[in-house]
Amino acid sequence: MFLVEHRASSPADLKRTPLLPADPRSLTTGLSILAVHVGLYLGTLAGAVAPLPLYANVVFAITNGVSIALLFIVGHDAGHGSFVPGRILNAWIARIAFVPCVHAASLWRVIHNKLHHGRTNLKGVDGVWAPMSTEEYSKASRLRRGLERIYRGPAGPLIYYYLEFWIHRVLLPIAPEVHAEWKRHLPDSLFAIGGLLVTLIAVGALGSSFNPERPLWLVLAIGWVLPFAVWNYLMAFTIYLNHTHPSIPWFRDEASWKKHRGVQADTASVVMPINIAPLYTKVMSHTAHHVRPNVPVYALVQAEAELKAHEHDLLEYRLGLRQYRSILRACKLFDFERMCWTDFSGKPTAWPLAERMS
Repeated sequence: MFLVEHRASSPADLKRTPLLPADPRSLTTGLSILAVHVGLYLGTLAGAVAPLPLYANVVFAITNGVSIALLFIVGHDAGHGSFVPGRILNAWIARIAFVPCVHAASLWRVIHNKLHHGRTNLKGVDGVWAPMSTEEYSKASRLRRGLERIYRGPAGPLIYYYLEFWIHRVLLPIAPEVHAEWKRHLPDSLFAIGGLLVTLIAVGALGSSFNPERPLWLVLAIGWVLPFAVWNYLMAFTIYLNHTHPSIPWFRDEASWKKHRGVQADTASVVMPINIAPLYTKVMSHTAHHVRPNVPVYALVQAEAELKAHEHDLLEYRLGLRQYRSILRACKLFDFERMCWTDFSGKPTAWPLAERMS
């Protein structure tokens, strides 16, 4: 059994902690970060289709995928209205930063701000790596069980965000939670689709101009498909790390969510072993973000330090292969009666959290 005895401060206790000035946003800092990462995106995109050896194009393409993820962080903060001062400026920064990852800003605000932040770890509302129950898994088709096994293994991030979020939740208003207001979301969906078309045309034209002997399909594969796959992997991997851990409980109904969510942490902060991309390292101070979504990414490390200064015990771990494998092994299904993670046979892999909630 993967015994978990870490008991972090409750979300309610954390939210009562004063953090930073009333408005930590900075126009100069925000626009500087945006300019740097737009430049990084455009530069690596050009390198992915430049007249270079194929292996060099692939390296640039992978880096371009990372830059899409970094621009997404900018859009994420702007979607919260926390990146720079000003509601309208934030709204447009979100739209522009979301062009490479092909997200509709208004849909993201519903799926992420309203549902994920509003009901973190409430199954049926918060869709971020929501676990199947042991009963659901046993009743699922063989195909669905196989898909869940892929999701909950090392290859899961390769396909998870494509299938569970991208088109039907954050690009087009298809999912039930957003479909009722599809007309309101249509302009941002069209903006994102238009941005995708412009990107594809630009990649194809630039790549064909640089490498006229290279087939168009290969230009698009290196210039868009590979970077977009890297971005999707990073997105799924990141939200998995922040929201899946043997100490993090899930809830099947609002009554239990309201009653018991204060017993244990609902998110984890992750210390990166190497600080290659500072913006990514900062966004992994995820507890502070859930406590105060209005704190911009460039102030999260300070906000998290202030939480610790108030003697809060955060759920935090240093990312490493051993730690990641332990989480993967422990977090397969969730037993909502015993309030613990289990393996695919229903055997508990973590200490039943119900004992702390009774």
